[in-house]
Amino acid sequence: MERDKIAYMMYSQLDDRWQRVMLGESSTTIGANGCLVCSVASGLADSGVDIYGIPPDPPRLNRWLARNRGFVASRDRPRERNLFVFDSLGALGVKMVAYIDARTRPAPTKRLEEALEKENQFAAIHVDFRPGGTPQQHWVRAIGWYENDVEVMDPWVSGPTQQSYLMTRYALPSWEDAARAIFRIVIYEVLEDGAKSSPPSLTGRTYIQEKLDPYQPYEGKDG
Repeated sequence: MERDKIAYMMYSQLDDRWQRVMLGESSTTIGANGCLVCSVASGLADSGVDIYGIPPDPPRLNRWLARNRGFVASRDRPRERNLFVFDSLGALGVKMVAYIDARTRPAPTKRLEEALEKENQFAAIHVDFRPGGTPQQHWVRAIGWYENDVEVMDPWVSGPTQQSYLMTRYALPSWEDAARAIFRIVIYEVLEDGAKSSPPSLTGRTYIQEKLDPYQPYEGKDG
């Protein structure tokens, strides 16, 4: 079903105001690897979620995550606390309601479509930054559903007026629909009445980004 075009918060990881900010507690930056933080920040902003009364732009969300178990380190780089903890937003009144790994099967696009129709939910999706080559994990925010495509808020795009579509930027011509181009779906729901939950226990079951990929540059830009 085609949806009406809607306005949304555009947060680019290449924005000069924060692209050089360190991601979590690490040596990489929002500009290099902050696509997921920017995607989530966009969803939070459009859902009316704030951080201590201030809109959750990428550096503010980045700082909050670093102080609230929102980043962890990989085993091989214990000082690089920059892997996003997907279910860490409870203290902001936001619950992760779905984490769908579709790397080995077609993505359940119906579930994504249903989420985008709900005012209190938003979704981030994992795509391949350069489809057809060595997989490079990149995250965008799903904005609007179409029969064979998804409008996305792409953090790699700079400028507030540019529109991006999944099948144009992150799919090969031979791929028939969005189910092939989506590798993960994460859906969040804003809780009612300001309800909040405790941060996840990192000793129990939780959902953590498994790695950060260095992007190959577009048009001479570092990423």
